[in-house]
Amino acid sequence: MLSDLQKIIAADRQAHGAVAAAENEAGSLLAQARSQVEDLKVRLQAELAQVRQSAQDDILKEAEARAGEIQAATARYIQGLREKEAAGKEEALALLVSRVLTA
Repeated sequence: MLSDLQKIIAADRQAHGAVAAAENEAGSLLAQARSQVEDLKVRLQAELAQVRQSAQDDILKEAEARAGEIQAATARYIQGLREKEAAGKEEALALLVSRVLTA
């Protein structure tokens, strides 16, 4: 009977040791996993920042190109108005001269 009790106590101690070892291993694995998650988080944040910057650069280039197109169209429109104004002045002057000469 004593031998059985000693076996039970030995098995219990061994089980406690195995549980403690498993807890240590689980803690180590958990720390490793947390470290990997943090590394991944940092890497993904860097990638996101790079993608965001690239998208902003593309949008800025497109906006600058569009602004250039609008500026060119505006310049053409203003030139057309100036030409119409000049033509109108010439026409008015010609009409005035015509009236003066025919009067």
